Amino acid sequence: MKNFIKTLLLAAAMSLVAGVSVAGDSPIKGGGPFGLGLELGDPGTWGAVGKFWIDQKNAIQPAVKLGNGLALLQCDYLWHEYSLIHPNQGLMPIYFGAGADLSLQTNVTVGARGVVGISYLFDRENVPVDIYVQVVPELWFYTGGGGGTSFYVYGDIGSRYYF
Repeated sequence: MKNFIKTLLLAAAMSLVAGVSVAGDSPIKGGGPFGLGLELGDPGTWGAVGKFWIDQKNAIQPAVKLGNGLALLQCDYLWHEYSLIHPNQGLMPIYFGAGADLSLQTNVTVGARGVVGISYLFDRENVPVDIYVQVVPELWFYTGGGGGTSFYVYGDIGSRYYF
């Protein structure tokens, strides 16, 4: 178990370093290109989620999810479209993306995922925050017990503060 926790912390630190090196122009008013927050939803039940803006439309979204006896590493590449919804204040992009999950339990399990969501970016200097809801269809590939695959659709909600 100690080796698992060390591996998990090392992977999270590597994701942070990699994300900071590619982070760029953020659409978050009053915040920088790096956001950190909480996500609720499956797989797992909750987790820490980040977002690294590459430019105004592209971002990388890593997460560490826990719960139900699981510990998962996730990473998604997201593309944001701002022209569909125009709120009176702030921005409300719809986003699409693809990514992967990695479960390092007794048997290694890998998931290929798509992401579709909507986010609200606050338009206040003193509130560099976003909130979001997303739907994630995912195909899991199992290595233990003879292998196999399964398909699930998950839902998540979350929020991040930008630095």
